[in-house]
Amino acid sequence: MEYKIYVGSILKIKNGFLKGKSQIMYCGMSNENTFVLSPLIHNTYQGYSPNVYYNLNSFIIRINGKEFDVIEVTPDYIILGD
Repeated sequence: MEYKIYVGSILKIKNGFLKGKSQIMYCGMSNENTFVLSPLIHNTYQGYSPNVYYNLNSFIIRINGKEFDVIEVTPDYIILGD
């Protein structure tokens, strides 16, 4: 399955039956060789959202214990595949 995430929008992905959801936000490109994703991590009412920087040439990335294929990266959106 392919997911298209625009800058500033949040994608919710199911982790499995009764395991909740992962949330990922695309933060754009910090420079021409780096893109930034931010996993939203929370426990009850507290949470945080670290920025994770990836090389533009990355084919596979790992966020919240899940692997995604990087299909396309632009300054406006990113397309990830399962």
